[in-house]
Amino acid sequence: MEQARQILKKTFGFSEFRLSQAQVVERLIEKDKNVLVLYPTGGGKSLCYQIPALCLDGLTLVISPLIALMKDQVDVLRSKGVQAASLDSSQTVTQSNLVKTSIKEGTLKILYVAPERLNNETFVEMMRSVNISLVAIDESHCISQWGTTFRPEYLKVARFVQEFGVQRLVCLCLTATATPPIALDICNGFNIDPEEGTFRIPMFRPNLSFLVKVAENLEDKLAQVVPILKERTGPAIVYVTLQAHAEEGARLLQNRGLEAKMYHAGMSSEDRQSIQDYFMASERGIVVATIAFGTLCSIDKNNIRQVIHLYMPKTLENYSQEVGRAGRDGLPSTCIMFLSEPDIPTLEGFCRGDTCSKTSIHLWLQEVMLKEPGQDGTIAINQYEQTRTYDIKSTTLALLYAELELQEGLIRAVTPYYAVYEFNPKSPQASQIINRDEHPTAKAIRSCMRARKAQYQYIIDVTGAEKLTPFSRSELSKWLMHWEMDGLIDIKASQVRNRYQILRERPTSQEEIEKLADVMHKRMVEREETAVARLRSVVQFATDNKCLADTLAAYFGDSDVVPDHHCGRCSYCIDGAMPPFDAQLDKIQSLDPSLIRRVLDICPDRDDPLLLTRIAYGISSPRITMLKLGKNPVFGSLASENWGMLVKAFEEACEKGDQTRATSAPSEAMAARTSSVKRKQDASSSASRSSKQRRFK
Repeated sequence: MEQARQILKKTFGFSEFRLSQAQVVERLIEKDKNVLVLYPTGGGKSLCYQIPALCLDGLTLVISPLIALMKDQVDVLRSKGVQAASLDSSQTVTQSNLVKTSIKEGTLKILYVAPERLNNETFVEMMRSVNISLVAIDESHCISQWGTTFRPEYLKVARFVQEFGVQRLVCLCLTATATPPIALDICNGFNIDPEEGTFRIPMFRPNLSFLVKVAENLEDKLAQVVPILKERTGPAIVYVTLQAHAEEGARLLQNRGLEAKMYHAGMSSEDRQSIQDYFMASERGIVVATIAFGTLCSIDKNNIRQVIHLYMPKTLENYSQEVGRAGRDGLPSTCIMFLSEPDIPTLEGFCRGDTCSKTSIHLWLQEVMLKEPGQDGTIAINQYEQTRTYDIKSTTLALLYAELELQEGLIRAVTPYYAVYEFNPKSPQASQIINRDEHPTAKAIRSCMRARKAQYQYIIDVTGAEKLTPFSRSELSKWLMHWEMDGLIDIKASQVRNRYQILRERPTSQEEIEKLADVMHKRMVEREETAVARLRSVVQFATDNKCLADTLAAYFGDSDVVPDHHCGRCSYCIDGAMPPFDAQLDKIQSLDPSLIRRVLDICPDRDDPLLLTRIAYGISSPRITMLKLGKNPVFGSLASENWGMLVKAFEEACEKGDQTRATSAPSEAMAARTSSVKRKQDASSSASRSSKQRRFK
């Protein structure tokens, strides 16, 4: 531990460890035991792996979900003289090769990767030749499918560690938002002793005031929040739900004399960086933002005096993480949440918006189950095309594939590949070298590439080229990389294909596929109901006549940290009762038939009531984007209505096949999504079964 303390002081500039950091580091470097760290936002989680990384021989591998946050961490570490790097999809081949060289030479101490990198066979094989001493899993709550930010690829991290087969490998799991059940999920997944191996800091922050205010509409919210913001003594974050809310909120605050900026995921990376820089340098800056402000960038600022939820958060986990950005310097800071009845149906609709229809899952499964393997024994999938064909969001589709892999044991993800390469010779001399390259692979590329008038002058579909030449897609791709490494071309890869190894015989009959579709759809509906229950727990938290700080701490398993269960600073403790708010979450209301008719008029397809409900609610999907309905005035026109009643109304319309006033023909993709899969099934069902029987003998 003496070495750890010296590194803490010399490298990171701290005289002593905070919280239970010393115990965590000791357990990792001296006891070789796995650890779960539950620290609030800004609690110093990163040091818990950075110090051991510099104490231990070998490489520390950090699994982190976001490229922007990885880059921030790497920049900070390098500024302190620590050999750190990331491997991510934004890097050029040259950049990634430099990182790989430093890994192989043993000069790198900390490597950041996204969990998806563990699907890459080349990366995994490279890691087998490296002395990895520690694996740190940031945002480890993502491994729990019952969490709020579940990422399917995180489930594979534990499998990666188990299969790695090295003598000494300890794991450190880190998170700021894990309820007791999710913390137990993490411990079970990574063989952590839940008692001795868990280090947590109570969620109670005595300098934070949790206040709840009730408003009838946005104008009412602004009337209450503008005076508060004008009296602020430091920076403020105003959180909203939608990108449109961020744009509108910033504009309305500016109109009322406040210098407010907006931040959301739809902005360019340059604009987001500019707003982040502005806020970090400001003494009284205001940013109106979606949850992207904090998840797509690091907000390492100690003097934020106000965190205001202009729209209610969807979960207490989100709320806890966002208010945790206030008052990190220990000075009094205010956290305000607005409750407004018109907001709740919209939020509940978004909880349900990712669920796709059972028909979509069934048709998607037919394609996956009946797809013939390629020469390498894997099936290659264009997931982007599948999202459009079956109207399944990309995050939902990733979850479905993870279920087939981890719960059904049918497939296993392996290294993806790119189907199309665009490239541009860097100079006339480079162009001459390429044209004179007599290697057979080079000749094959030249025979299949097409000239084009664009930034990249040439394009080649390597999946199509392998059918026309003696060379495989992989061989053609490697020769293009060879040209790039020699400095001859700039290159851009596109149209990724996900690949899956078949683990066992797949179901191919209609009955088997439909049965599996039923199981997977049931799981999806259960997750939807869990999300709705979490939303309602936020309403309960903000309306129960209890101390808000005490209730929040208890939700995360800290039942006795608030003295006498009264913080003295929240709405309940100040006023003796919460402000009255009587939102009828399941109220029955009549729907205006003319408004239902407007939705039916702009969308002729009657095969999916959920599609029509999403249009009414203003929740986008791949199919809605393809039909160009997102900008239609009808999109979102029924966002304040009851979700269940809308689904029922559109189910009735679909049952009737009601197209009497449709203004356009059914979309081609939706007409094709049933017929194409059905043709594949009719043509290949018996042949597929017999070939699989031969393959698995």
